[in-house]
Amino acid sequence: MTRRTPTEPMDWERPSDRFLSYLGRLSAACLEADREELEKLMRMRLSSHLPRQVLDELEYFRRTTPANLRAPLKLMRYVHKMQQLARAPADVDQMPLELRERNIADPPAAVSRRAGRERKTSDFND
Repeated sequence: MTRRTPTEPMDWERPSDRFLSYLGRLSAACLEADREELEKLMRMRLSSHLPRQVLDELEYFRRTTPANLRAPLKLMRYVHKMQQLARAPADVDQMPLELRERNIADPPAAVSRRAGRERKTSDFND
């Protein structure tokens, strides 16, 4: 099985266009009371990025009757926040943090203490 590379690089500070369109489809399915579409969207992997409160609200809308007069407010607030994050300018005030790789090993004192403990416990077992 080959692993596919993502279509766009992940930006941890702003949502992708794909995620925003997914949120738009979710809110449209809630407003139209389209249970089949809502179930399909909730089974997608992107639903794992939604907060628990939004998922609970979506589950409520999936189970209620079409005559429900309640609006998906938590979902709409979340969609609005994500749209604001997508439109916000990139934060250039932070200095880049250069990471360097290094090999980490046990300190020599810890290795010798561990060996000493093993000898002491074997003396008690004899």
